[in-house]
Amino acid sequence: MIDFRYHVVSLASVLIALAVGIVLGAGPLKEGISDSLNQQVTSLRAEKADLRSELEAAQSTVKVQENFADAQLSRMVAGRLADRSITLVALPGTADALLSDTEDTLGAAGATLIGPIDLPQAWTDPSEAAASTRSQLAAQLAPTLGLAEDASLDAVLGTVLLAKLPATPDDQTNSISEIARQAAWNTLADAGLVSGVLPTDRGSLVVVLSPATAATTATTSTDTAAPYAAQAKLVAALDDASDGSVIVGQVDPAAADSSSLIAAARDASGVRQRVSTVDNAESAVGQASTVGALVEQLAGRSGQYGLAAGARSAFAAG
Repeated sequence: MIDFRYHVVSLASVLIALAVGIVLGAGPLKEGISDSLNQQVTSLRAEKADLRSELEAAQSTVKVQENFADAQLSRMVAGRLADRSITLVALPGTADALLSDTEDTLGAAGATLIGPIDLPQAWTDPSEAAASTRSQLAAQLAPTLGLAEDASLDAVLGTVLLAKLPATPDDQTNSISEIARQAAWNTLADAGLVSGVLPTDRGSLVVVLSPATAATTATTSTDTAAPYAAQAKLVAALDDASDGSVIVGQVDPAAADSSSLIAAARDASGVRQRVSTVDNAESAVGQASTVGALVEQLAGRSGQYGLAAGARSAFAAG
């Protein structure tokens, strides 16, 4: 057993050391410590001021560049999509500003716009009941549109909305009965999967507009990611039915990889190799990239553009 005197000596040593520290801190070392702390605070304040000045300069430069891009956008895209018909498909949550800006840009590029077609959440609802309903509708409608019996409802929508440009004047590959087309639309509308009036014409290109995605560090669950994967399959089907497709949206570069349609499309090699994406479409650069990506699609190429994960280039020149 440790002697009681040992505890007394140990406690006394601690108290003596504490007393010495207090004496030194209040006496000989006080001035040195205080001077050192004051110097550090002064240095940190100067560094903060320098960083703030650098940030303000950078923000000013970016603002000037954005203003220049906005002013030149119409000139940059003018005529690049002349005589092309483009169907706009808006997914739930798409910002009105993104839709109107995209319409203005594509119009300035000379395109004829069809839509927008607003698709509800039900189209990609991952629940078993919703999936079963879509499967039954697909089996019912596919034969009436000349599609295989096992065609998906995504393929049905693609056939109703889109048509590839004919290779020759006599090419009837995309010919379907307008009566069957209208009937299919009515059936989809009755099921709550589309709304509004069926467009008279079918586009040869498609732009799919997706909602903005904010930064998050949380891990996306399987249930949350499922609708995005389903949306990516939808876009792939629309691409099959058209001469090209581009997904546009605004994705924060710090967003989790699986938190958006654009990320899901980039993660799926079968989609990524055919469909183009633009993840900064709310900016003038992104709008110009949308036109450039469509031009590339017409040439049989695809690309991933912007600043978020999976982008291969900041800008699509076309």
